[in-house]
Amino acid sequence: MYRIFPVKALIYAAALLAVGVFLAIELATSAFDIEVRRLAIPSIVWAICVALAWNPIWRWVWSVSKRVGWLPDLGHHVFPDLNGKWAMTLRSNWSRQMQLLDAAADRRRSFDPRICEAGELAELLPVSLVAEIEQSWWSIKITVTNPRADTPIKSSTSYIVMPRKRSETERPSLCYFYSQQNDTDNQADDLSFDAAACLFYDNEKDQLEGTFWTARQWRRAINTAGTLTLDRLPNQTV
Repeated sequence: MYRIFPVKALIYAAALLAVGVFLAIELATSAFDIEVRRLAIPSIVWAICVALAWNPIWRWVWSVSKRVGWLPDLGHHVFPDLNGKWAMTLRSNWSRQMQLLDAAADRRRSFDPRICEAGELAELLPVSLVAEIEQSWWSIKITVTNPRADTPIKSSTSYIVMPRKRSETERPSLCYFYSQQNDTDNQADDLSFDAAACLFYDNEKDQLEGTFWTARQWRRAINTAGTLTLDRLPNQTV
């Protein structure tokens, strides 16, 4: 999660913390006659940084900032705490791929997605999955499973996740690459493939929503894409 900050901002924050520790040591030395060597300042600064970056501590700080009205909501102003399990609804364009395949197999039918009316397109195919997000200051991991086992999708695991801080025009987001595993013996499907997704966070709804793209069977020109919607499961709130 540290990647949401520019390098200069991290350096400035460390410098300010070091100055604060130095002033605190000077104050303690004069007020309480406590002797602390200045050489210990780097170690103290490092210990404070490690403590603040420890998941139970920063998550507690985020939680307090959200509940106490006069404090700035760090989840809104910095980056949301996305830890926990989420109900994921995947909507795939495979249903529209099937429209093309059915039209190609039937000479009496004609279907061209480039020029057809929007109402002629099949509804995106919904699939219910469960996602778990493990987020710390050092890394973010997204794991998806299919408890119902009602589709070939078995599981997926992210290997690159890039958080993006909110801006004046965009909500905070996660863009990531992941590897998906399928449970299938269909030659027109892949047992594993790479994919990518970009999810935007809605602070009011506590919801992630975005799009995904896969390399699933790209050699046959039937690779899939679609939308993702994630709603936090009960008892998974900050």
